[in-house]
Amino acid sequence: MHWLDSVYLRLTTRQPLFAQGWGELERPLSEVPALLTRSVPTPLRLDFLPTSPRTDEAFVTSPAPHLDERLGPLHVVRLRAKGPNRARLIVPPSWGDEGFWMRRHLVDGLRYHGVEVWLFEGAYFGSRRAPGQVKVGLHTVGDFLRMGLANVHEARALVVTALELEPRLPVLLAGYSMAGQMSAHAAASLDLEVPVTVMAPPENASVVFCEGPLSRSVTWSALGDDAVARLSAVLKRLSVLEQPAPRSAQRAVVATRRDGIVPPSSMSALAHHWGVTPTWLDSGHLGAYALEAAALRAAMLRMLEPGAPPRSGGPPTPRRAPDTLAR
Repeated sequence: MHWLDSVYLRLTTRQPLFAQGWGELERPLSEVPALLTRSVPTPLRLDFLPTSPRTDEAFVTSPAPHLDERLGPLHVVRLRAKGPNRARLIVPPSWGDEGFWMRRHLVDGLRYHGVEVWLFEGAYFGSRRAPGQVKVGLHTVGDFLRMGLANVHEARALVVTALELEPRLPVLLAGYSMAGQMSAHAAASLDLEVPVTVMAPPENASVVFCEGPLSRSVTWSALGDDAVARLSAVLKRLSVLEQPAPRSAQRAVVATRRDGIVPPSSMSALAHHWGVTPTWLDSGHLGAYALEAAALRAAMLRMLEPGAPPRSGGPPTPRRAPDTLAR
């Protein structure tokens, strides 16, 4: 485990998750079959207004169903490219990513390569928290499902919106950690060829919140008997492995060898499912985000290069961290 992950897990104070139990699961789970079927959503009407010399913002009603009124407004920030646009990049929020500053640390440098970046604030985070929610302490499992599904619906809609705005420009998806999983879902469920880079992604949330160290945040007593097995079964229904690989051959997985939050084996499984060879960074979950931003930006920019990433034709990856990893 990377030392930054170890420090984070030792010192961080986590808000309790699911303190109000399971909540209402039927409606969000009813959306899952549609998520696994390719389609093209309706574009959004975004009226961007300048808020700084290089930033525009827009607010629009979320296309995600089953969100209450307070969670509905979708806030989108556009970081303008320096010089002519080569591409547009859509970046969903990672877990705990309230506001936009965390992602700006990662993607702001892409502007100097001609990439216009669209960021959006996720449901249940920041200004879109549920009533009474403290920081990222989601009240129920149902809220967690609605949060993830909203991220996917919103990312999909923004891709189509960006393509309609200027069809000649390629539109890419990218995300780190949970945002990587959401980007993977969005790319795989779009009936379009959308290049995508996922970084330190879990294939499903169970490996993080049921099997990993963040399971200590879950209020297991509020979920009743057999809570771990039941929650794991629910979260695995939204696994990237349940979807076909994205239509675009330009898809990449960046994995973190010493990750203490997301198991490296989960990243390997996603890469194998997509038929690509992962790019391994000898770092951890926080370490790569904080110290390897240049390498992560390079991985996103490679999706603009002609040709597809290297494909993997080997046997299935074992469900454990490999002993020897190619950098």
